[in-house]
Amino acid sequence: MFKLITGFPCPGCGMGRASLELIKGNYISSWHYNILCIPFTIAVLISLIWLIVDLIKRKETFFTFIKKDFGLKYKIVLFGLILIDWTVNIMRQI
Repeated sequence: MFKLITGFPCPGCGMGRASLELIKGNYISSWHYNILCIPFTIAVLISLIWLIVDLIKRKETFFTFIKKDFGLKYKIVLFGLILIDWTVNIMRQI
């Protein structure tokens, strides 16, 4: 939808294909489809494990962590990574 409206690929374009390649063990192909797929997948796996441990221990450390304000520096770094990914996706389309 984003690409249809703007003509530019969205920062997440290729994430589905990248995830499928990652599951198959094709790490290089995954990286080429979307460079954020591997760190995103690692973050999701860590989150799932953390949630399971919280459920077993009957704690809420994950949700406490998620609700925390990380500050401007971390937000700028995250935005910068997404911007780099988006730039790479756009350049691949040219």
